[in-house]
Amino acid sequence: MKIKNIIAASIIAATVGAAAFADEAYDVMKKFTTLPIPNYSKSEMNLDVIEKNGKVDHQVMMQYGNRKNGLTNTVFEFKTSATNKGTRVLQMEKTSKDDDRLIYLPQLKTTRRIPTSDRYKSFVGCEFTYNDMSIRDIDLDTHKMLNANETVTINGGTNGGKYGTEKYNCYKIDSTPASPEAKRMVEYSHRISYIDKNTYLPVKMEYFDKKDPNKLIKTYIIEKIENVKGSSGKDYVLRKSCLISNEVTGRKTRVWVSDFEWDAKIPDSYFTQNWLATGKAR
Repeated sequence: MKIKNIIAASIIAATVGAAAFADEAYDVMKKFTTLPIPNYSKSEMNLDVIEKNGKVDHQVMMQYGNRKNGLTNTVFEFKTSATNKGTRVLQMEKTSKDDDRLIYLPQLKTTRRIPTSDRYKSFVGCEFTYNDMSIRDIDLDTHKMLNANETVTINGGTNGGKYGTEKYNCYKIDSTPASPEAKRMVEYSHRISYIDKNTYLPVKMEYFDKKDPNKLIKTYIIEKIENVKGSSGKDYVLRKSCLISNEVTGRKTRVWVSDFEWDAKIPDSYFTQNWLATGKAR
């Protein structure tokens, strides 16, 4: 009887410990997904598509965003690009249904809706997907703490990067789709996030193949983090430069911010199909 009680106590302790660890992982991911973001944002962003042979396709796009009633709308407009100049993308976050994504194609002079089934596909031909351009709802996944004290070294000077090497103390968390429907929404079986304990940003994320959960298919890193202020005086954390690498093809894409203005009001007309088609705000 005494042995049984000890075993029972051990099982209870192990269960409670595991549950606490799972709760900690969820709480950490929630802190990341609820970081303060400006109600209005305007950024000049540079997108470099880096081929395996080192050839770079440099593109410049403007990003405009607003946040109302807890929902975020974002538009991208390609200003300089051999392949995408004039292309505009609108993303509108929804609460009770899938987010709306629309794209204007200047070659065809038409606007079309991006189907939900395409959200895991390439964003205008780069290594980022439409899923990567938004933050996934944490309740779509189950989260497991792999290491609560992981050291991650990020080299921001590789493949044409212009930043130095930084070390981060991180939470290492594995996130797996919690349902068949949630699994269908993504292009990977699970992902591992390395969340910086100081900023709660994922300084590194690893994505694994749907058919082989041990096969790494994509790696994302934040090459440079900056603490910035909006025009309102509020403090924010800026992902100054990010690099995503396709581990299968060797292709990479870097997105870096060259200029920004946050908290300055942007007309609602930017976030409409009319602006998407004309590029003109009322």
